[in-house]
Amino acid sequence: MIQVYSIPYPTTIDKEDFAGLFFDIDNEGIEEKEATLDIYLNDAQQISSIEQINEICATYQLTYTVSTLENKNWNAQWESSFQPILMDDFVYVRATFHQQTKLTQHEIIIEPKMSFGTGHHATTAQMMQNMRSIHFENKTVLDCGSGTGILAILAEKLGAKNCIALDYDEWCYTNCLENIQLNNCTKIEAVHGEITQYKSQKFDIILANIHRNYLVDTMETLTNCLADDGYLLISGFYESDSAILLNKALEYNLIANYHTTQNNWSCIILQKK
Repeated sequence: MIQVYSIPYPTTIDKEDFAGLFFDIDNEGIEEKEATLDIYLNDAQQISSIEQINEICATYQLTYTVSTLENKNWNAQWESSFQPILMDDFVYVRATFHQQTKLTQHEIIIEPKMSFGTGHHATTAQMMQNMRSIHFENKTVLDCGSGTGILAILAEKLGAKNCIALDYDEWCYTNCLENIQLNNCTKIEAVHGEITQYKSQKFDIILANIHRNYLVDTMETLTNCLADDGYLLISGFYESDSAILLNKALEYNLIANYHTTQNNWSCIILQKK
């Protein structure tokens, strides 16, 4: 059974900063609504995570409400609302129950589950569009926070020599494995773990569609994992936070080559100089 913890935003901290306080807590999902931050926990997570939630709420003098997620076939509902995505003649993203197309250069099949990354969100869409401007042929790639694995799959289709699809969430890792198989990918290794596992390894391209706080906190590690002249594509943050990310990137000699915005979400292509 899934319980939903609805926490009102405090007035003393930015909404995204507040949401970032909960990202290390074991959960089924976090939803940033207009008035509340909703955290979804299964039975086991309620035991392991509730103390941390209570501590954060106590710090900001907040009181949350708890509701039970309605027991229904969520996968069937998700399937009924999941629409395929056509990005010009570049890529077509579909589920297993959608028809194929021959109108695009690349087709990606995503099993619609709870993992982030179906191409519908502005951050994922921009990452995919901006990947068009980078040469992936024979490059080594790290997809940090891979979710469904959609970006790693696209990287292989664009010619990457090999790709690590890394995510700390076990559900995402499992879903990524499914999607790798669905797309007949042979150059992607799905890994359940953390970026620190690769701190001594160099990648030509790193894809990081995560949240702002993670990008700020790990910018040094991401830079150290990046080969000279390599590219770091980042998204998962609001346009208003772009300056923070750009300033942090400059501390490690990462130069912005391109910057896009869609629906108030930003994506930046950085290069290591």
